[in-house]
Amino acid sequence: MDSLDHMLTDPLELGPCGDGHGTRIMEDCLLGGTRVSLPEDLLEDPEIFFDVVSLSTWQEVLSDSQREHLQQFLPHFPEDSVEQQNELILALFSGENFRFGNPLHIAQKLFRDTEPAESSFS
Repeated sequence: MDSLDHMLTDPLELGPCGDGHGTRIMEDCLLGGTRVSLPEDLLEDPEIFFDVVSLSTWQEVLSDSQREHLQQFLPHFPEDSVEQQNELILALFSGENFRFGNPLHIAQKLFRDTEPAESSFS
């Protein structure tokens, strides 16, 4: 995950939150073999999760190298691999069902329903 290392290791700015205590609750999660701390609201609130994990984030926030790195985890197709991967990305972010559900929706549900000490997704 070389191109994403800084995103996983740089501390988040913990500014004031709505409750006035000045801290946010963070949860440790395993993403593959990497442990990261993510804001609880991101994991538990589907609206926040899908605002962050979205096609606009993919297109407008991630760099070309970050997108290329993530694309290596997508299936490879014998012909028109890039075009088919782009179609897959659009289907993923549009909530399309992939046999047993949408992987992003499944991941968000796992994050939301898993106890904080056990949150993991690989």
